[in-house]
Amino acid sequence: MYMCGRYVFNNGESDQLAELIKMAKKKLPKEVFEKISLFEVYPGCSSFAGIYDPSKGRTLTKVMKWGLPSRQNKLIINARSETCFSSQFFAGCIPCALPATSYFEWSPDKERYMFKTDDEVFYLAALCRKENNEMHFVILTEEANETCAVIHHRQPVIFTYEKAKAWCTSGTPALLLKDSVQNRYFTKA
Repeated sequence: MYMCGRYVFNNGESDQLAELIKMAKKKLPKEVFEKISLFEVYPGCSSFAGIYDPSKGRTLTKVMKWGLPSRQNKLIINARSETCFSSQFFAGCIPCALPATSYFEWSPDKERYMFKTDDEVFYLAALCRKENNEMHFVILTEEANETCAVIHHRQPVIFTYEKAKAWCTSGTPALLLKDSVQNRYFTKA
């Protein structure tokens, strides 16, 4: 099973995400909005991502699809944070951040576990680029901390809101990977 092959965008408990959904529903064409996964997001789905627009001088919310197509037409959904900035495959990608309320990992015996942080909403570190006239993203992973390693040897890089903003706007995003939130807990899903 993929590492971090599912995450929850909105569990229905966040006023911040409810407001984002409300605004998107007003602004986006109906056919685009209906394709967005508003709860559980999985590879190939569309979801919201924060991306910095230097021409506007601010971070914008965009709809993006999870997974970068490979030469073999398979979706690459994760990138190792330790090597992504030196990989030719990810050349041309820019940092983005994905709002989430939890993510899932599967144990070796295929049991599903839900992971959360102390924050109601956290941000998955990601890289994105345009492919076939659509924006696509991959989630960055890192070596699992002691708590998470019980279930899986990798974990997604997670930021607080402020660190996610810095991730999206930094000229040297690799330096921010050390700020990944490590305080996580899990329950059987």
